[in-house]
Amino acid sequence: MNKTRESTLERAIKILEYLATSKKNTRLSDIGKTLNIPNGTTYNILKTLEKYKLIECELPSKRYKLGFKMFQLGNHVEWIKNLRNNSLPYMRELTKDSGETSQLGIIFEEDLYFLEIIETPNNTKTRSTVGSSLPLNAPAAGKVLLAYQPAEKREILLKNIELVRFTHNTITDRKKMAEELQKVVEQGYALDNEEVFLGTTCIAVPVFDSKKRVCAALGITGDTARIKKNMPSLINTIQHEALNISFKMGYQLL
Repeated sequence: MNKTRESTLERAIKILEYLATSKKNTRLSDIGKTLNIPNGTTYNILKTLEKYKLIECELPSKRYKLGFKMFQLGNHVEWIKNLRNNSLPYMRELTKDSGETSQLGIIFEEDLYFLEIIETPNNTKTRSTVGSSLPLNAPAAGKVLLAYQPAEKREILLKNIELVRFTHNTITDRKKMAEELQKVVEQGYALDNEEVFLGTTCIAVPVFDSKKRVCAALGITGDTARIKKNMPSLINTIQHEALNISFKMGYQLL
């Protein structure tokens, strides 16, 4: 007897994989029989997947197929891969020229996620890792991504997100946060003035796509004294590399 029991998640993944490779839309009974999953369990999983639009049930045949959401997710994964590959050479150049750790962040739902990080050998290791997340209100990259959202979406996010306090410098007042975001748009970059970690300052700027939308934030992080000493030149360097990435993503100045 097999002592390990498949979890519901494992079975759901198997069902999605089966539907992805099936040459025709499939009935519930065929799915359960092929994957050796009881019909009752199969039904419950299918209904959950259907609820989240990962699959669709065609009527009146009651045959299942992958839903539009799966194609959206697939396209999103491909887009992220494209963004990362286009950014890496310029991030390496940024780290080399600035002497600081470079970071590429994207917004997902209500958080900042680090898509790529290039560490500098001249600096202590950053406490953020690829795939890790932070609230939008404190890190420079989060401020950029929040500030450049369409006005209506920005207002909704600013109203709903939790303004998490990390240090005594973190902005947790919504009115002050709104003023900070306006400042970010006006000057074209954001600062994290020891708002996540004391002793560490970050600068971030927007990366644009072919539709002139902000698709990511490029930034550097390092020792506060060193960053502030070289602030003007560092901002120019980050903006230069962010523009190069934007061009790779299809952005045009005109």
